[in-house]
Formats: sequence, C-alpha cells, structure tokens
Amino acid sequence: MSEIAETPPLKTYPADCDVPFPRSLSTLDEIGAPIRLALGPLIDVSTENLDKLLPYDGLRGTVHRSQTAKTGMLVGRTEEDGGLPRPIAVESSLERSVAIACLLHPNTFGIKCQERKVEFASPVHDVKSNTLDFLLTLRSGQRTYLFVKNEEALERPKIEAICRAIRLSLPEGYGFAVVSEVAFPPVVRGNNDRMFLAARFADPDADSRLAEVLGDIRDADRFTVEELVIRCNVGVRNADRGRAFDAVMRAIAARIVVTPQLELIDYPTVLGWPR
Repeated sequence: MSEIAETPPLKTYPADCDVPFPRSLSTLDEIGAPIRLALGPLIDVSTENLDKLLPYDGLRGTVHRSQTAKTGMLVGRTEEDGGLPRPIAVESSLERSVAIACLLHPNTFGIKCQERKVEFASPVHDVKSNTLDFLLTLRSGQRTYLFVKNEEALERPKIEAICRAIRLSLPEGYGFAVVSEVAFPPVVRGNNDRMFLAARFADPDADSRLAEVLGDIRDADRFTVEELVIRCNVGVRNADRGRAFDAVMRAIAARIVVTPQLELIDYPTVLGWPR
C-alpha cells in the first residue's frame, strides 16, 4: 500500500517590512498538545446562568442582511470560556472556514471575533483603523490576531500596507497572521465542516467503541474508515453505521488518527497513526 502523507505545511510568505508575519495557520501545529478536541466541558443551563450564555464581546456586529456578503454566525465552545457556547460572527465563507479550523484544532484554547480595533497613527491609504477578524489563543498562551482576506486582495499594495501598519501597532506579546483561501481549498472546507458537525453532537457509546477498536489494531500501520466502521459494530441500522462514521470523524479532528486532508474523507479513505 502506498505511503500515507500528512497534510503538508501551509505556504507562508514573508512580509515586505521590518517585522515579518506568518501567512498561514501552521503555527497551530508547532506546539505539542494532548490529542483531543478543543471543546470545553458541557455546562448545566438554568435561570441562574442564562445571562452568561452566548457571551459576545466583539467591538462590532458583523451579521446583517446583504446582497453580496455571506455574513453569518456559528456557535463554538472552547476551554477559555469554560465550556460556555460563544457566538462567532463571520463576514464571508472564508472567515467561517478559518473559525471552524481553529475550533477543531487540539491546540486551540480560545477564539474570539472582532476583538480589537487598531487605530493607525496616520491614515494608511485613507484607512484610519481596522477591526481584526479573530483573536486565536493557543494552549501555550500564545495569542495571535488573524487577518482573513482572499489572495487577490492580499496582493494589492493597499492591503499590504494595512497589514504592515496593523502588525506594527499591536502590543507586545501578540502575533499577527494573514490567512487566505490558499490554505482552505474546497475539499478541506468540506472535511472540516463535516468534522465540526460530528464534534458538536457527542456520542459516548460510539466514541468508546471506536477507542476499543483502535486499541485492538494498534499494530496495524494503515486501515480504512470503512474497516473501522465495520469493526465498531454499534448496531445493525444504517443510522448506526453513521454513528460510527461520525466517531471516526471526531477521531480525525482530534488527531487521534490522520488522513491526507487534501482528499474527501469517505469510507475508502486510508488512515494511519500520527507521527
């Protein structure tokens, strides 16, 4: 069987300025962390904590009716919020993909949207300020602001100058990364969407059964999604096969098993162990 390949490092570009900044989310992989989903513990909902649900401390609202912009909101849980669900507003499908990738990654401790407005000392191409898209906090404590734009926009001198001004205006201790659609081709977005949906609905029985199966085949270097689903044998219905499949998707999201993410994850997909 051909050698399985892990997802290649995302392409980075040096900024044409004194202070370079990464242009990808590859910094997420630089810190070893326990292999598990970056989701906080579930909480009990009562009349005493209703005011604490869905905290939103962004400086501006991004969700509005538009004929062109794909604004919206998703809800995610991180350990930084103690498991409280947090609304994450997005202004494009790319921003949504970035948010989901951050929520899925095991190294993520917290993510907030529209958290900081940067005021420029002098206008940059007539732009006086910029409200940054996301603040990503890793388990190591590293905090990075994410600037999400499509590749075409990032090639414009105006956007390059704005990025440089933002980076030089941030306080010490904060990183800055520019993310474009280059890091999120359609197949990656599709896989992440499905893993995110699977991770939102817990199934302890299916997860426990999958853990037993993975323990039994620890000596195997390669195996397929279908083999895991069949071995799980959580039931005879098609819906039970779906439960096992979702458990596998959660395991992939948690980096318990790995797969080439530049191809659609399906039953024939070959999996392996993280290196």
